[in-house]
Amino acid sequence: MTSLRLKPATRTQLQRAQKLHRREQRTRHEQFLVEGPQAVREILRFAPELVRDLYVAEGAFERYPEIREESAVSMVWTHIVEDDALRDLSGDSQGFVVVADLPKQQGLAEILSEAPLAIAAVGAADPGNVGTIIRSADAAGAAAVLLTKGCAEATAPKVVRSTVGSLFHVPVATNLDLDEVIAQAHTAGMQVLAAEGSGEWDLPALVQAAYGAGVTGGPNLARPTLWVVGNEAHGFDGADISRVDAKVSIPLYGNAESLNVSVAASICLYTTAMVQKSAE
Repeated sequence: MTSLRLKPATRTQLQRAQKLHRREQRTRHEQFLVEGPQAVREILRFAPELVRDLYVAEGAFERYPEIREESAVSMVWTHIVEDDALRDLSGDSQGFVVVADLPKQQGLAEILSEAPLAIAAVGAADPGNVGTIIRSADAAGAAAVLLTKGCAEATAPKVVRSTVGSLFHVPVATNLDLDEVIAQAHTAGMQVLAAEGSGEWDLPALVQAAYGAGVTGGPNLARPTLWVVGNEAHGFDGADISRVDAKVSIPLYGNAESLNVSVAASICLYTTAMVQKSAE
């Protein structure tokens, strides 16, 4: 069995790590927290270069031997701490917390180059929704998640937990300008579609057209596509989406007034991914 890189945790280390629950401390130190066994396992597997310290509750490696192996192989500094100390650091750790460096953000041109599918969120302020969008984008095989100014911080603890490790699978760019996002997507050869309840195109009709069952003359979902979704409560209010190629609606068959933004994003991503995969 590969040996761990063990080192006792100091009180100062733990106190500093605990402060990373606050945004100003994350910005100041350029670090963030990764909590819970699944997210910790994924950062160790896919982005070990970001890991500064791994804090593990006594006995936790016995429950998750694969995390022990990943931490040993990655040669990250590992600190075994008492349960009370870890609970003080995180109430959502389930025995594992990582202090990680903030990832360096790629440029839009690099992210969108040859991307078949991506999603941009405009003003998505709820951390759970942002985390779920990242998770759905990962599962659908999207190349990127783009968060414009006003969205929840991608490395906020609740966002990281909601991604359940997907944050370390798909590039996420933050604090972006929507006009720049749309312009760069067009430069990369992507069509830009806005998911909007009053859209002139109906998503099921576009699916039928993609499979040759109807003719709409509308967007072709088999093409490289960037979806744009709006704020949880106000949609695209205050955002200029005049440069998108089309606005597409998701029909509501029941009595709900609208869909949660992360649900709408998931539907758009998966629908497009299935069409694109069928066209390969």
